[in-house]
Amino acid sequence: MKFKFCSDGDCPLWALAGLHALSSLPAPLFRSLLHHVLEEQPDDGIMDILKDTNLASRDECARAAAVLRWTLRQAHRCACSGVQLARDLLVLGVPRAHAAALAEAADSTQKAYEANVKTNGFMINKMTDVFAAPGPDGTIDTVKLTITSEDVFSGTHNKMDLLLDKSQIKELLNELKIAHKKMEEIDFE
Repeated sequence: MKFKFCSDGDCPLWALAGLHALSSLPAPLFRSLLHHVLEEQPDDGIMDILKDTNLASRDECARAAAVLRWTLRQAHRCACSGVQLARDLLVLGVPRAHAAALAEAADSTQKAYEANVKTNGFMINKMTDVFAAPGPDGTIDTVKLTITSEDVFSGTHNKMDLLLDKSQIKELLNELKIAHKKMEEIDFE
């Protein structure tokens, strides 16, 4: 079947299994779990919420959090309203109370998601520093390029070292100049 929150495709089996597993939870416990996930609190709290259920293991808690995060993220990415998300989840066999809770969560977090996309939407990592140095001893015509970046979603800093041939650098610069020129030609108004 086709589901709007799955980009008009079928729901992945791992997500379907995770949603089915969560279906056994009482509605108040499910809402508590969903609230905990939305607050982005540490995952250890999920173990406390699910301690007296058949989902009490660390792996099951991680799966529960992952499927909730994925479902909401997919709803946002696919511009799926809460009403449509609830319909899709009901077709998948999710209990009405659980589907309603996810629909409310999707609607209440949509604006924050859109604001984040507007500021960081086309950015995966934000480059914070670049450093070039001669290649290591024993290499000929190489440059060591060190790129420091920040993941815009998690805030973690990553450092990547690339060893490039000088001819590759010239080609890369030419391609960047062409891309820059094309971007300047686009009228954004």
